[in-house]
Amino acid sequence: MVDQGWSFTSRERVVGATTVVELGGEVDILAATALGLRLDEITGTRHPDLVLDVRDVTFIDCCGVSMLCRTRRRTEAKAGRLRLAGVAESPSVLRLLRLTGLLSTFDLCFDPGSDPAFGLAGETGAAPRTDDACPCTRPHTEDPGRPATPDAPTDSAVA
Repeated sequence: MVDQGWSFTSRERVVGATTVVELGGEVDILAATALGLRLDEITGTRHPDLVLDVRDVTFIDCCGVSMLCRTRRRTEAKAGRLRLAGVAESPSVLRLLRLTGLLSTFDLCFDPGSDPAFGLAGETGAAPRTDDACPCTRPHTEDPGRPATPDAPTDSAVA
């Protein structure tokens, strides 16, 4: 866990072949600089499988969004998979991704810790999936009881 009196935290765990990084607090230039090096290590491997859990992020700025985009590009370049979890629970992340038009560029998934449909082998309560699918916004709609994209009001004004 990264916590050196700064305004952000991160916690990393590995579940099967998936690395889950839980982010919290303010994801600004300080956080992006500190976390960027570790995310570069993770995405520098062959076929990285990464979930960034942003539900506890209280603030994100352009440096934080840039870090997310860099992580997505590096993951795709290595034929990997990046998913964002908890976007609907983080109004600041949801709002900024919507305002920048980047929301649809990320795979959004449900809670990897408590959703048994997520299918991370070894996770408590999770059953491995045989179809290699996850409840993301793209391209499947496996659970009609849950929205495919976070349901929140559209921002009508930009400050």
